Amino acid sequence: MTGSSIDNQQFRRILTRNVALPLGMSVITAIVFVAIIAYLINVLTWVEHSERVIGQAQEVSKLSAEMEAGMRGYLIAGDEGFLAPYSSAKERMKSGLQSLDETVSDSPVQTERVKRIQAAQSQWEQFADNMIELRRGGFDVVEAVRTGRGKNLTDEIRRNFDLFLDAERRLLQERNDSARGVTTWSVAIFLLLSLSIGGGLAMFGRRQLVSLSTSYQEVLEHEAEHNAQLRHQDWLRSGQAELATKSAGIHTLEPLADAVLAYVTRYLEGVVSAMYVRSEEGVLRRIGAYGFAHDTAEHAQLIQPTESLASQAANENRMLHLRELPEGYIKVGSALGEASPRELLIAPVVNYGKVKGVIEIGFLHPVTARDREFLELIAPSVGASMAAVLYRQRLQNALEETQTLNEELQVQQEELRTANEELEEQSRALEESQTALENQQSELRATNDQLAEQALNLDMKNAALTAAQEQLRQRALELERASRYKSEFLANMSHELRTPLNSSLILAKLLADNAAGNLNEEQVRFAQTIYSAGNDLLHLINDILDISKVEAGKLELVPEEVPLRRMVEGLARSFEPLARQKALDFSVAIDPNVPGTITTDRQRVEQILKNLLSNAVKFTDSGAVGMTVGVTPEGWVQFSVRDSGIGIAPDQQEKIFDAFHQADGTTSRRFGGTGLGLSISRDLTSLLGGTLNVSSQPGEGSLFTLSLPRSGAVAATPPPAPVLSPALAPAQPAPVAIAATPAPSAAPGAEPAASFPDDRDKPAAGMRTVLVIEDEPEFARILFDLAHELDYRCLVGLSAGEGLALAASQKPDAVLLDIRLPDSSGLSVLQQLKDNPATRHIPVHIVSSVENGGEALHLGAIGYALKPTSREQLEEVFRKLQEKSSQKIKRVLLVEDDERQRDSVVQLIADADVEINAVGTGGDALALLKEQIFDCMIIDLKLPDMQGGELLERMASEEVCSFPPVIVYTGRNLTRDEEAELLKYSRSIIIKGARSPERLLDEVTLFLHKVESELSSERQTMLKAVRGRDRVFEGRTILLVDDDVRNVFALTSALESRGARVEVGRNGFEAIAKLDDIPGIDLVLMDVMMPGMDGLEATRRIRADGRFDRLPIIAITAKAMKDDQEQCLAAGANDYLAKPIDLSRLYSLLRVWMPALERM
Repeated sequence: MTGSSIDNQQFRRILTRNVALPLGMSVITAIVFVAIIAYLINVLTWVEHSERVIGQAQEVSKLSAEMEAGMRGYLIAGDEGFLAPYSSAKERMKSGLQSLDETVSDSPVQTERVKRIQAAQSQWEQFADNMIELRRGGFDVVEAVRTGRGKNLTDEIRRNFDLFLDAERRLLQERNDSARGVTTWSVAIFLLLSLSIGGGLAMFGRRQLVSLSTSYQEVLEHEAEHNAQLRHQDWLRSGQAELATKSAGIHTLEPLADAVLAYVTRYLEGVVSAMYVRSEEGVLRRIGAYGFAHDTAEHAQLIQPTESLASQAANENRMLHLRELPEGYIKVGSALGEASPRELLIAPVVNYGKVKGVIEIGFLHPVTARDREFLELIAPSVGASMAAVLYRQRLQNALEETQTLNEELQVQQEELRTANEELEEQSRALEESQTALENQQSELRATNDQLAEQALNLDMKNAALTAAQEQLRQRALELERASRYKSEFLANMSHELRTPLNSSLILAKLLADNAAGNLNEEQVRFAQTIYSAGNDLLHLINDILDISKVEAGKLELVPEEVPLRRMVEGLARSFEPLARQKALDFSVAIDPNVPGTITTDRQRVEQILKNLLSNAVKFTDSGAVGMTVGVTPEGWVQFSVRDSGIGIAPDQQEKIFDAFHQADGTTSRRFGGTGLGLSISRDLTSLLGGTLNVSSQPGEGSLFTLSLPRSGAVAATPPPAPVLSPALAPAQPAPVAIAATPAPSAAPGAEPAASFPDDRDKPAAGMRTVLVIEDEPEFARILFDLAHELDYRCLVGLSAGEGLALAASQKPDAVLLDIRLPDSSGLSVLQQLKDNPATRHIPVHIVSSVENGGEALHLGAIGYALKPTSREQLEEVFRKLQEKSSQKIKRVLLVEDDERQRDSVVQLIADADVEINAVGTGGDALALLKEQIFDCMIIDLKLPDMQGGELLERMASEEVCSFPPVIVYTGRNLTRDEEAELLKYSRSIIIKGARSPERLLDEVTLFLHKVESELSSERQTMLKAVRGRDRVFEGRTILLVDDDVRNVFALTSALESRGARVEVGRNGFEAIAKLDDIPGIDLVLMDVMMPGMDGLEATRRIRADGRFDRLPIIAITAKAMKDDQEQCLAAGANDYLAKPIDLSRLYSLLRVWMPALERM
């Protein structure tokens, strides 16, 4: 170290040089940067000067343009208001040019350009003043303008401005380039010098410092190496001593292996280990393991001498070190997971030169030489411990073997003694058995003779039984074939009957509707008679099929919770008009003890009761018909239908329940019918687990009693005879009874009996009338009382049917409507009110607990209130209804940029009580919406300042007085995405076309609540024509796939009369071809039974094409068997319709499945 040391003087020189040189460089750097900053400030001043000149020039150029625009506006319009910008800009023009001249005084060239601009501007101003004076004098300025002098002067001014600005921008660019160049070179030179000086200083200083540090490093490394050797020896001795302590006193191999592995693995920081003991044959047996994963714990319990590396290490008596173990070689496991070791040490355990076993240790880290040395050091001590344990085990095994042999000898002696005793006992038993066998042989000979005779008799009986079983099997096969033939016959007959019946019913319905108005009343009545007769035939077919299903046991029941009171009230409303037509008293009584609901199949119960009530009305010429609902003592629900008709003789009371049987079966009987109704009713009652009984006398009427369990389960025994409480006596109905006063005759559209004590019998006498359609009597009472407080005459309908009937007969001034009604949706009621010309003008306000406000408003409702509501909210509802009904002037906002279109729409909807504000831009429309409230808004999508969709978005986001109902009236076809976006704001989208004016008039009258009868006859005709078509079907394309020309003709006529376009395919192949050839098909009506490819296969192939995943398909079939619907739905159909097709149901299904975007 002394030979390479540095004296104090040399060390000080190094320190001084390394401090002084950087300090000097810092001073030089500061001076250079100050000079660069001063230069940049000067350049920046001139850059700001150029930018200021450019800004002033552009401002003066803008003033020149404003003067020109003002002059042109005045010359065109003649309005002095256009001269305001001209005069203002003229005054500022002179000062601007003067200021610009002063700013560029340092540049003669730019000053000269400013002078030329001033001269040209002065000439132009003289020209402009002359033109303004000519216009004020009323002279023609067109010719003067055409001379082009003003344009030439303007062009000259702009050219001089362009030259001026180009020069200034060029100066600005040059100054920027100069500053950038000076800065770049200065920084580059400075960095180069700094790096050179710093690099030299670092190189010389480092060389001297490295020499000094090398000497110190050599001494430190020598000391560290000596200390490491001491620590290594201490680590080895400590581990060896502690291992001896851990393994001392252990006398069996497994605990010894566990102790050694636990300590050694932990001491060497391993993660998994195993110890094997070696037998005399060289087989290794695992006696201990540490850290093994669960799935590898049982692996390699025994290792043959040549099977693994462990055997190799034992055979060669040397340590093996394995690196980079393959994935999955062995796994170490813990509660959190598993891992694979990276390296493995395999060391033999030796005692006096003989291998006693093997230790394997796995590591997650690389193995060091220290680890190997430690393992070699402890191997002899572990081998000695294993040898001692093995020797001790051999002594223990020898001792145990000796004890076992002694115990076995004693057991064998005892067994020999017992065997001798058993042999003596068996000898005595053999002698007794021989005597008994001799006696049994004589008895068996006699018994064998008897069995032979009995076997012969059994063979004869078995042969006869086999023959009888074969006959029964053949009979069962014949019955099965007969049943199958019957089912196939019914299915085929259903197809053959329903197919022509389908065409007849559709065409008869179209004729009866008389949409074109070209049939007289007698012809319409003929069509109605044909339609009625067809329906009677359809009911007959359905009854036959029901009988077949019941007999075959294939009729399925659908149990549900059935509200009894609501079901009975619905039946009462259905049969009251029929009873009134025959001048019969009709009553329904419900015992207060009747439960609110029962669990049964509602459809089948209603089918039974309708059949009983229909028979009661049919066979009663005078008197009364009534139904009572009570409870038997056993808790069954009991329906009793009583009439005062012709009665049934006792000997016929059982026969009337047979199929195709009537009490009067003669050819001269008064009453028609198939005789299937009661047979089906009794079979259905049996399936429901109930009973159906009759009690009757000729001339005294009949009493039919239907008893059903509350839970719908089949009872073990039938219920007892009916016991009616006093409240159920027909003469005195219960307080909750629903009764109808008999009347000699009733009009077909007669008002229904009141289900709520309201004001329908109170004369209007100039009072305002409000109709409440609400199924909750308590809330209806609240609205009824509030209406009286506000001086309204109030009518209440607890169902959709009753509400529609009241609206048609009473013509109220306003309607409060609930969405959730028992017999129909409130939205459907709203649609029917708005479709009826007599009621569509009545304002309707929704009050409901269902969140359907947007849909209701689009259908024509004036407002929506969500239950529960406060009294203040209800008062606000009545106030809104009052305002709407008393509003005399209706305001319409028309947004249309085409003036001719705007005038034609105004002429179409104009009326004395309609105020139309017509504008041509979206901005004007927004301004009006912020100032006024409109009842309706008509917009075109293509506006000059914005798109119609953007206008709707701004109406929704900005503050406007109200968002009125919107009708989109446009001339361009919309994409699906555009329609979907527009439907957020409007459901009335009308594409301009041949029928669009009628559609527009229909929508406007709907939203303005105009009384249709008060419109002109021409407009009433337009509305009648447009309602003959359906907005859902208008412009839609429907693919009809059917091989029967009668069905094709009938359905095509029906759908085209609604505005749809129909494409026809004769079979499945043509249907697929039509879908490929004709884009834009909205729905497919698919017949099932067709030649070539049937409807089910065609549906599957259509669904297999990804293009038609969402295409609605409605299956149509003439079969009415059980699995038809499942087959159609499984093939991919969305819905199912059986022939003959009910047009109203067809239209309903089409409205449901037709794509939601409406095109009008």
